Parts: sequence; structure tokens; C-alpha cells
Amino acid sequence: MSTEESSTPTGEQILPFYIVCDESASMAYNGGIDAINEGLPELHSAIASDPLVSDKSRICLLAFSDEAEIVVPLARASDIEQMPGMMEKGATNYSSAFDLLKTTIDTDVAVLRNDGYQVFRPAVFFITDGEPTDTGWESSYSLLTDKNVNSNAPNFISFGVDGAEPSTIKSIATIAAFIAEQGVNPGAALKEIMRSLTQSIVASTGAATPQLVVPPPPDGTIAIDLDEL
Repeated sequence: MSTEESSTPTGEQILPFYIVCDESASMAYNGGIDAINEGLPELHSAIASDPLVSDKSRICLLAFSDEAEIVVPLARASDIEQMPGMMEKGATNYSSAFDLLKTTIDTDVAVLRNDGYQVFRPAVFFITDGEPTDTGWESSYSLLTDKNVNSNAPNFISFGVDGAEPSTIKSIATIAAFIAEQGVNPGAALKEIMRSLTQSIVASTGAATPQLVVPPPPDGTIAIDLDEL
């Protein structure tokens, strides 16, 4: 999987990562929020402790439920003091996440370019445990990911556990999608997913030129064939 540049080559090369986490109430009941909160400090430590990875990557943490919010603005991991945790909230509003991602990525890329960086196409890791509770989210998703209308359209890797439907998880992926296997505890699956995200970011930015590395299926999950289903 080659990484696409989204700017004219100028300065240091940067690959931005957006970690998007579902904070709906069900994520508290099934252990998902606890698993993510356990994994975030480990992810932060692994990235911040590697100077090359920290310099080549930027990470942003976004949470969504009834509404979406930026929990950690896009930054070099070594500049982030600590990763805040997720909190139990309400519904599963996909549109709020996609709309906020669109405006945030556009702003972030513009700032990085203005600072002289060569920005590679952003990567989004989208984590959810259920179906969207809003209608019409497909329009927000299209405006975010359609490269014909959005020059900053990110690469999307989606992860689903518990009540997430494979067809939905597939529909919001552009390069890879994973779903927890039947009978696997959602919290346990999410712990492995967080480890997988960490490994992907480190592998993607651990060389002189960033290149998005899609992780293998985390333990307890299976890959969804984006050409089928």
C-alpha cells in the first residue's frame, strides 16, 4: 500500500493519523471504553519514545456519540503530555464524526503545509461497536472520503466489535476493515485493536519516507474483503 502525497514536496514529510472512537453507552457496558482507555497510554508511549516515528507522524484523538469532539488536537506524540480517556455518553452519531473529521483534517493539513511540511494523505482508524443511530450519514462520509471533491480525503481503516454489522464496517473503509469474531469479548478484541493501531503507526512512520502500513487482523478479529459481502 503506497502512501499518496497530498502536497507539493517541500519540507519534512508528515503522515497524520486520526483515531476515532465510539463513546456510545454500549461501549461502556461491553468493556470497550475501558479497553481503549487502557490502550491509549500504551499507544502514546510507543510513538513518543521513538524519535523518528514521533517526528514523521502526527496523531489526533476524536470521540463521538450524540456529538463529536476533538479530545487531542493533531500533534507530535512527544508534545502530548498524556492521552485523556474516553467517557460513556449516548448514541452513535456517525455524521457528527465525519463532519468534524472533514473540517479538522482540512484545517490541520493547511496548517502543516503553511509550516513548510510535506503532508501525506491522512489515515483514519475508525472504531465502533454498533450501527449508526443517525440517518443520512452516508452524505457526510462521501464529502469526507471522495477524492473527486476532497483533495484531503483520508485513507479509512475501520474496526467493528459487538453489535457492529460487517456490511456497515465495510462501507466506511477505503483500504481495510476488520470485525470481531463471533463469541469474542468486545473488550478483549478492542485491546488487540489498540495494539494493532500502535504497530501500524510505528511501522508506517519508522522509515525515512512515511508509508501507510495496514495492520494484519488483530487477534480476535477477521478481515472483511472489501470486494465482497
